[in-house]
Amino acid sequence: MAFLWLEWNLQKIDNHGLSFEEVESAWQNRVDLVRRVHPVNGEYWESRGKCPSGRRITIIWRYDELVGSEETQVFVITTY
Repeated sequence: MAFLWLEWNLQKIDNHGLSFEEVESAWQNRVDLVRRVHPVNGEYWESRGKCPSGRRITIIWRYDELVGSEETQVFVITTY
């Protein structure tokens, strides 16, 4: 699964002392806890995963479809 990383979400995960590599690794081994629906932004997920360092994190994310493509990416909203 491809991830969509922007300066915005990279800064948010950096604020919690995480790199995109750690988040992607934790996401690959995640347990989905809750599916939620935001009234404006739509569906998103709250998941838990374990980084290679052993740190357990919560990942707030959603699927993001690429315009003009059938490919879907993971957009990480934040982690902690």
